[in-house]
Amino acid sequence: MNIAKIAFDFDDAAKDFFTNRVRTQNEIKAEKDVVYDASDAETCVLDLYYPPRNGKKLPVLFNVHGGGWITGDKYWRRGLNLAFADLGLFVVCPNYGLSPKFKYPACVTHLYKALEWVRENTEKYDLDLDNLFITGDSAGGQLACLMLAAQDNPALQQRLGLQTEPLRFKGGLLVCGAYDPEAMAKNPLSNKMWVEMTGCGRKHLREFADFDLLRPSDFITDKFPKNVFVTYGRFDAFVGGNEKLVLDKLDELKIPHLVYRAEGAGEHCFHLWHYRRPISRLFFEYARQYIDQMIAGKDEIKLVKPTRKEMKAHRKGAKYHK
Repeated sequence: MNIAKIAFDFDDAAKDFFTNRVRTQNEIKAEKDVVYDASDAETCVLDLYYPPRNGKKLPVLFNVHGGGWITGDKYWRRGLNLAFADLGLFVVCPNYGLSPKFKYPACVTHLYKALEWVRENTEKYDLDLDNLFITGDSAGGQLACLMLAAQDNPALQQRLGLQTEPLRFKGGLLVCGAYDPEAMAKNPLSNKMWVEMTGCGRKHLREFADFDLLRPSDFITDKFPKNVFVTYGRFDAFVGGNEKLVLDKLDELKIPHLVYRAEGAGEHCFHLWHYRRPISRLFFEYARQYIDQMIAGKDEIKLVKPTRKEMKAHRKGAKYHK
């Protein structure tokens, strides 16, 4: 019995009615289960969410779902995708290979195939790839961070099996990322998860040949994109404290970045609640500011806490989506 998988699945299912009913100001179009790799059409599918174009190319957000590398699905990120699309983004949310069927880092290979699908469909959807962003939560945050580190690291790209130069991300929003496998492995309930992912139990993780790929901070160099937005919860039972590895490395290299710590409950993946809770509502107001300033090309990004009136403005949205 994989206790970690049961916990992740229960968490997603228990919150589904609330976190995936989202009110938006725009009419969002969704295309689901688009195959991005015909060699495995069951696993390699993605969902698209996007607002009206209004004659303009849409900036793109590549959203990597979480689930401890062993579970999770784009289905549980419907509300999140709607919320991001309502910020004016073309959202691409792929599924990827999960363990134990796919050992880590096969999931990274799948994500790069999904990213290549984005490149191949740029003209069809009139996408603005000069403004391509990535986000991910939990295990998805770890994967997103690794992909950001890889874009200026040819050796890492080769190790991940990339045959061509991947698309470049302009920025990223990393949420409650699982960046520290050794800290997570202290929880004995995670042992089955690590065995399914790596073939090694939690006490023998360093014997895993690709152990370093589980720690994206090891690959952060002075070429890492500046102004990445790192978000974490004050009380996170799954990955609390993991953010320190990434933030310390960014500080050490003096790479400008932004940080938002969710106060109050500040639990794991709090952002999924969208505008239903103050801490998640504030995240999206900051995300809106971040995306707008990044697209405008500002060198220094400043996040200003919105007023209560501004926080409530979204409630005048068009309708609920399910």
